[in-house]
Amino acid sequence: MNPSHRLAAYVVMLAVGIFSSSVLQAQSNPPRLSRAQRATLQAIVATVDRIASAVPDAVTAEATWLAHVLRASDGSHYVALRADVPGIAVPTAPVTMYVRLAPRQAWGETAVASPRSAVMEWLRGLRGDPLPMRAARSTTVNVGEMPIGGTAASVGDVAAGATAALRLGELQRERQARQQEDENARRRAELEKPGTQRPELLPFEDFAPEIGLTAGAGPVLRIERGVTAGPGDYDVFIAWAVPDARGRSSVTVVSRRLTLPAATASFGLGDLVIADDARVLPTPYPADQQAAHPYAFGIVEVSPAADNRLVNSGTLAVMYQVVNPSGTGAGKPDVEMNFQLHRLRGERAELFGRLETQRHDAANVPGDFNVALGHPLFGVVRAPLAGFPRGRYRLDVEALDRLRGTRVRTEAVLDIKGSPESLLREAPSAGQPFQREQLLEPEVLTSLASALRPASASPELERALGDVAAGRFASLVQASLLQPSERPVAQALLALGLYGLGDSPRTIAAQLTTARSHGAPVGPIQLVLGAAFALLRDDRAAIRAWDEAREGRIPDSVVAPLLVDAYLRLGDVVRAEAMARAVLDLRWDDRPARRALASTHIASRRFSEALELLELDRPGVAEADAFLGLHALFAAHLANAPVADREARFKALAGAYLGGSGGHAELVREWLDVVAAPR
Repeated sequence: MNPSHRLAAYVVMLAVGIFSSSVLQAQSNPPRLSRAQRATLQAIVATVDRIASAVPDAVTAEATWLAHVLRASDGSHYVALRADVPGIAVPTAPVTMYVRLAPRQAWGETAVASPRSAVMEWLRGLRGDPLPMRAARSTTVNVGEMPIGGTAASVGDVAAGATAALRLGELQRERQARQQEDENARRRAELEKPGTQRPELLPFEDFAPEIGLTAGAGPVLRIERGVTAGPGDYDVFIAWAVPDARGRSSVTVVSRRLTLPAATASFGLGDLVIADDARVLPTPYPADQQAAHPYAFGIVEVSPAADNRLVNSGTLAVMYQVVNPSGTGAGKPDVEMNFQLHRLRGERAELFGRLETQRHDAANVPGDFNVALGHPLFGVVRAPLAGFPRGRYRLDVEALDRLRGTRVRTEAVLDIKGSPESLLREAPSAGQPFQREQLLEPEVLTSLASALRPASASPELERALGDVAAGRFASLVQASLLQPSERPVAQALLALGLYGLGDSPRTIAAQLTTARSHGAPVGPIQLVLGAAFALLRDDRAAIRAWDEAREGRIPDSVVAPLLVDAYLRLGDVVRAEAMARAVLDLRWDDRPARRALASTHIASRRFSEALELLELDRPGVAEADAFLGLHALFAAHLANAPVADREARFKALAGAYLGGSGGHAELVREWLDVVAAPR
């Protein structure tokens, strides 16, 4: 792809203003729990207490985590979390869930009492509010903007031991937001201090009496939650209980360490969220569901890609956050976002393309957006991955604050995998676009040398024909044949040398036409000329040339596979099959012709017949036969065709092929991953 090409087919932009309430409000209406729900929640909190205290009888489950750290409006951190838990069935009924953020004790720090759980105190009747630090939240909505809304993350006074849950509330008036400016500035000053006092209460707790859990890919049980916190070193605990038939609950806990850096007043970027999907919701999630959808920003929800792995049949979506942009007198930013994709090849990074430049300024942010009030700025860009070769890429993201001329940059590494269908299309088999190397196989070069050899040849010509058979193309370009009778052959050798060195098909065709006009042998000239036409994607002309080559001294075993390919590219399976059968009628043991016929069977989805032709159970199977057999079995797997023991046969054949270092080992390994994955 030309690096100057833009990769984004369509782009979604959003500029989000987030307000915090002017005061921390106690929850006026604590949730109503049934007696069973209270008992279950109390058992969950007690289990987390034991795990946090390293009691031997409390064990956490293993999980694979994703964590993305963004900035909340008062300078604290909003963290979107995902945990994929293998080996646990997805509950069919809603469960009770509890989330805790607990500070870790620094090495060498004097031991102090652990922070208390406000939820447990509420369950025991010692307080009236289980989440005393929860604040009302709001988000601006500018009519006509798409998408609108965003995270509504804020935090209480960390020095006093308060952090807040993620909540999406009603629109706050501009007057209330301006009153909050001084409070946010004070909180940011506290958060930017190197240390704060240890809180008496846990810095973050949240719970849901009834919540449904879903499955992720793998299959795994997937948990997603959002938490808010100031800087520090924490342990995150997510626990849930599944009731059994007798009403008793089995508690499962997953945990991970979370380190959040000190807040900063500098212009910067939050964590990039690399996603495989970004969708627009009809409406934002209500407040009681927002914490369970941490990757929803207003009416835009992204689905982060595990380990930044994407599939080239899907979409690349990038969610970014601009932190601390400067503002105009009206509080509007002027930020330009640029995106470059580089393809990584070993130690080299090659520019692959660019996503569309994004601009966040007064013309496209909500009317009440105000940098002075600490409103964060979010954006999402999307691009389809069709046409991306599989491999590793680096995405460079640069933000330019145009008001003060400051640039910041961050990057993310992506792995783009092939979809099963695209992996099948990569098979270098009959019907694929012609490749220059197909004419440079040893058997073909030997046939060319033989067909070009006259009845008597000079020593110089014999050396040149030896160079043909050995594939020494640079020597062919430099060959000097002095005998006038050998000059037409010399012209043909020059054309073949240029072909092998990668010269353009039109230049090669011109050289071959000159050689033929001077009397060079027709068979080898037409064989190479057909290849030049095939490189130009003119398969009909290639077929005519190769048919003439069969009448020269080029054996059908060489020409037939090329003709089968060309017929299949034209969609003429009948002629392709007839060509292969014509060779086999003369020599049934001709392996290239058997492979050509097997290719026609694969094209017409007659997989069992293709496998019978290849005779893969015989000893000493050639690499070309083994690969074509793997191609037939993989295609049968994707088509769910009735081939006996196809998965077992594929795995056994793939193991042998990989053990023998087959030439297409990387592709076969990708096929094996698809076949081995749960359907």
